[in-house]
Amino acid sequence: MADLLKIQEFRDNVVKLIEAKFELTKLGFQEKLEGIAVQAIYALLLFILSITVIIFLSILIAVGLNIWLKSAWLGYLIIFLIYVGILVTFIFAKDKVQTTIKSKVQEMIDESLNKESL
Repeated sequence: MADLLKIQEFRDNVVKLIEAKFELTKLGFQEKLEGIAVQAIYALLLFILSITVIIFLSILIAVGLNIWLKSAWLGYLIIFLIYVGILVTFIFAKDKVQTTIKSKVQEMIDESLNKESL
């Protein structure tokens, strides 16, 4: 009878251990997802703020060029042509840009995983 109680106790301990491992794995996965979500939200906010700064800086430069060139529209045209040049460059260098972005994202993910495993 004592052996039966020990077996039952052992079985209960094994079940509790498996449940604890499952919970630990679930919490680790949840923590990684939270970290990814925080990084994504931060990146989105940083992107929005950067675009806003670029827009206002472009307007400032265009107005400065208008004053310097004594024109009402030439500064805006110059800034417009610069952005069209950047756009055309990105269109023609699509594969290289995508490869660069992919490698940078992969580096960030690897770095994030290496920090968490330490």
